[in-house]
Amino acid sequence: MDTDTDAGRLVARILGSVAQGEAERKSRRQVDAQAQAAAAGRRVGGRRPFGYTQDGMQVIPGEVAAIRDGYTALLAGVPLAAIARDWNARGHLRPQAGTPWGQGPVRDVLRNARNAGLRRYLSTADRAKPGRSKPDEGIIGPAAWPAIVAEETWRAAIALLADPDRRSGTPGARQLLTGLARCSLCDESVHGGGASHKQPIYRCRSGKHINRIAAPVDDYVSRVVVARLRRADARELLTADDAPDLRALRDEAAALRTRLDTVAREFADDDTLTPRQLRSITARLRARLAEVEAAQTDAGRVSVLGPLLGAADPQRVWDDLDADRRRTVIDALMVVRLLPPGRGVRGLNPDTVEIAWK
Repeated sequence: MDTDTDAGRLVARILGSVAQGEAERKSRRQVDAQAQAAAAGRRVGGRRPFGYTQDGMQVIPGEVAAIRDGYTALLAGVPLAAIARDWNARGHLRPQAGTPWGQGPVRDVLRNARNAGLRRYLSTADRAKPGRSKPDEGIIGPAAWPAIVAEETWRAAIALLADPDRRSGTPGARQLLTGLARCSLCDESVHGGGASHKQPIYRCRSGKHINRIAAPVDDYVSRVVVARLRRADARELLTADDAPDLRALRDEAAALRTRLDTVAREFADDDTLTPRQLRSITARLRARLAEVEAAQTDAGRVSVLGPLLGAADPQRVWDDLDADRRRTVIDALMVVRLLPPGRGVRGLNPDTVEIAWK
């Protein structure tokens, strides 16, 4: 082509338009193929997801165990940073980067709908929206790969991660009651602060009322917790008379998602269905789906007391728990208020440790 001539430039423009049209058709075919794969629950390439093989269709047992323990720990109140440390201690690296885990990447893994065996699909327009999409946005149905955790567990986890009031631990906490116990005089939180005779002590945030050795208080509270969990009525702490039927919730959620997809196709093929009717039907279906998903979220919340209540020896289980989990158990069971021990008093007077059961 001689672009110095008008005929050459004409041919160049025509060929360019043809090439552009082919590129757009190819892009459209790729988008359609991805949408069809999503509707069928299939995966369309990409990087290897943590917990799965490269094709995304088979699980890797060691990584699956880490992910499941991660969900349990998160719902038990363990900070993301502690979960990351656990995964690193097990020798797991991030599949894409080959680097150790941090709390951000751990959050991304636990938010991923694929772990619940759900297929998520966002259109090009949805992905172009500003801001980060919600992890449960674009769920269109079950996936073809096996789930690592139940949908209820995943929904409870993403709800917890989205909660701005989520308790994520007390940074640098070393004593058991740091950030948990309160001063009975000023109602400020109690924290570890300094030492007395080389022994860590508790001080209230105001610094005016509580100044006492921490170890005897920690030991006393631990003994009270274990004694409570050994009582015959301890299992009532997990009793839920109104527990939902999880299978029924899953089935209804799947049926609602299918119905939403069906309504959209009916609107495209049936001229008798008006846009107003479509909006009305869709609104009702989405409202009910939101209710079902909320019920699944509540059902997926696990109690940190479960392992303790099911143990033959709660003391041994308590001793094996890390500090984060012990604090979570205490937070779930009681409110601890500390009084000044009294001038010159040695040892622990239980009357100076007030415990109110929740």
